[in-house]
Amino acid sequence: MDRRRFLARVGLLTAGGVAGAGAGLAAEQIPAEEGPTARTARPAGPGSYVATATFRTKAPARLIALTIDDGPTREWTPQVLKILRRRGVTATFFRVGERARAAPDLVAQTADAGHEQGNHTWAHDDLTRHDETFDRDSLERTHELLAKLTGRAPTLCRPPYGRIDSVGLAVCAGLRYGVTLWSHHVTGVNAQVDVGEILQQASPGSIVLLHDGGSEPNATLMKQLDRLTGSMTDAGYRFVTVSELLAASAPAGAGGPPSRSAPA
Repeated sequence: MDRRRFLARVGLLTAGGVAGAGAGLAAEQIPAEEGPTARTARPAGPGSYVATATFRTKAPARLIALTIDDGPTREWTPQVLKILRRRGVTATFFRVGERARAAPDLVAQTADAGHEQGNHTWAHDDLTRHDETFDRDSLERTHELLAKLTGRAPTLCRPPYGRIDSVGLAVCAGLRYGVTLWSHHVTGVNAQVDVGEILQQASPGSIVLLHDGGSEPNATLMKQLDRLTGSMTDAGYRFVTVSELLAASAPAGAGGPPSRSAPA
């Protein structure tokens, strides 16, 4: 299989820049049916269109970003927040819009605790399976809701399943989003082993993925989240938001993703 076809199959055939290196190719489980690939987006006008996808950074200190996907949910989000509060950990939560609409208090509570809110589409839609209009509507609806609930517009998108192509990147560029992927994944079915590997392999700039919604969360995952955050903190790491990690890792004067108000 040639490189282009391989990248398309794992959903990483993109037209944007990719920041970070050294990430493994272990991927979040994706739908069995393949989506369209090698689609071309051609934004009009003379302005700059840049979408940067980050798997991890090269941080100048022992910083690591914890990211939580697919919530909020009544069952798991409060448990995650309790663990993070006890450990003194800050995280980035990538929100599914329709779930945020169903539990707005949990979004506000999470933001009030200092955690970053990111965009994970309206209904956990695979951005490679829809056209540009659908992708933009999905992200804009979620963007507007998160901005309304927290008073702060998100600047980051995580595409469901880690799948994004030229069309999705163009939409993210138009929204001035940075695209956040991951270098480590704590799964619901193998949480203890996954955390053991992270404790051995993680390094400054790592981005860790786990979930507070969907099918992955369970009691074991919560226990291993507590183990992960406690052990990494004891080892001298500090958990920061993705935006904080990007800002700390950027060249002097570069900074993180630009802020953006809600779409009109």
